[in-house]
Amino acid sequence: MTRSTRPNAEESPQDTQPSLEQKLDQMIATLTEANKKAEMAHEVILGLKNEVAEVRRDSVHLEGLLACEARSERREDFNEVVQ
Repeated sequence: MTRSTRPNAEESPQDTQPSLEQKLDQMIATLTEANKKAEMAHEVILGLKNEVAEVRRDSVHLEGLLACEARSERREDFNEVVQ
């Protein structure tokens, strides 16, 4: 075996492999980073949800304006026919 797969006689197994504490620290750091990214993604999703709600409100408002315009045009057409 090579040195990378078998510890040297002078090295202890702890020297060649990360300790349990180091592994736990690394896992905690990884989980902390993942949590930060999840929180950022959540904020983005909430922002998009607000944008969608705003677009829907604008759409309803525009549909109302179009309906009002259509009624106004029908009245004008009716008045022209009556006269």
